[in-house]
Amino acid sequence: MRFEFLSYKLDYEVPIPKVIDRLKADHVLFREKFREVNEEIAKGNLGVADSILSAMKSLVLRHAVEEEARIVGIIAEKAKDQLQPTVDIMRYHRRIEEFLQERLPHLSEEPQRKAVEEIQEFLSETEKHHDAEEKKSFPLALKAYGEKKDIKS
Repeated sequence: MRFEFLSYKLDYEVPIPKVIDRLKADHVLFREKFREVNEEIAKGNLGVADSILSAMKSLVLRHAVEEEARIVGIIAEKAKDQLQPTVDIMRYHRRIEEFLQERLPHLSEEPQRKAVEEIQEFLSETEKHHDAEEKKSFPLALKAYGEKKDIKS
């Protein structure tokens, strides 16, 4: 089983609009993989669903780190008075980390119904989280970035 994911390093020289484009592309990829996970669950292939999520783990965690560093960073620098809603949205990253690092490896020990419920709840919550980032945090970061005097493209 091979997965095609975007790969990148945290680069503070990349302009925020390009960072946001890449983060949005990741969200599209994550949604596609989440659909695959749900399809495998529907077929009764919980092990395959688990494998897909496990394969995504490092990219998802790097993605969250970049959002916190770059998106929160620019908002904290240029729109500090509007920071709290983004901080609240980004707090969900802890739930993502806990699920992928601590819960996912042990789901095979649970009854299948419980494991399926946990995975589906995680996927649903994470999609809502991505929507909140795209509707609130990303536009605010773009606005804050636009207020910089030394914009480099």
